[in-house]
Amino acid sequence: MEEKDYKIVIGIFDTISKAVRDGISNNSKGDKPLGVGIYTDEYCKEHLFTTPMKPLEHRMEIAQGFSGVAFTFPVDSMHQADMEKVADEAYKAYMEEQQKSEKSKKYKVGFLIGSFDLFHTGHLENIYMAKEMCEYLYAVVKTDERIWDRKHKQPIQNTTERAEILNALDPVKGVVFYDIDSTRADVIKDIITQFEADFPGQTLKESEMAAIFGEDLKNKEEQRKADGDWGEVSVVITPRPKEKMKTVSSSAYQKKIKEQGGLESAEMSEERSLKTEADGLELE
Repeated sequence: MEEKDYKIVIGIFDTISKAVRDGISNNSKGDKPLGVGIYTDEYCKEHLFTTPMKPLEHRMEIAQGFSGVAFTFPVDSMHQADMEKVADEAYKAYMEEQQKSEKSKKYKVGFLIGSFDLFHTGHLENIYMAKEMCEYLYAVVKTDERIWDRKHKQPIQNTTERAEILNALDPVKGVVFYDIDSTRADVIKDIITQFEADFPGQTLKESEMAAIFGEDLKNKEEQRKADGDWGEVSVVITPRPKEKMKTVSSSAYQKKIKEQGGLESAEMSEERSLKTEADGLELE
């Protein structure tokens, strides 16, 4: 590939293994923006002999969310001219978007609470909506022990894996944990402590914070706010269509990945497909 004003990484970007995260991180260093090429569903089936559990548009959205990723583009041909054309167009659109100014933020800090198991576009959409409202966004990850205690379910990805994925996302400033015995007051305190560690010399008040939830939790969390459980922290509700949740949800993907041989099998497919600048992008 001829010298460009950007770098690229190419892969499936379905389960997001450690090798994939490292590929993004290592190649995002330097002055050039990083573009990520995502194999189409058809290319995966015909040439990589694997079937992604998430459709192309969802995998592109997830890749776009990672820190260091400037733009994404679909890959359905390994002919260099075809791929360069699509990558060039995506890079041009990215540069135009960079000219736009960021919207003003209502809250200093916002936070989302969840399991975030088998990270998907529903999670990402909520993260982007939340980031539009606040200067800094934190993710509160329910630990394996808390999930088991409350729902008697074992996550597909463990606490550390789920936290690492969230920490790698560009809109997420940091991650704190919702332990088995944590209260909402503990969550607020932990976020304030983390924020003040991230920004020495700055302070954060509860009144400058927002707890952000999908609309499926609207009644429950608004009642908790009325009961005083959230103190001075605002409770904000984002839209979460029920029809979409039937197919774009952690439970739906947990079912799919079990049917396809489990997490280890999916991650092996990811790692075999990954091509980076360090590999010299030796395309087929």
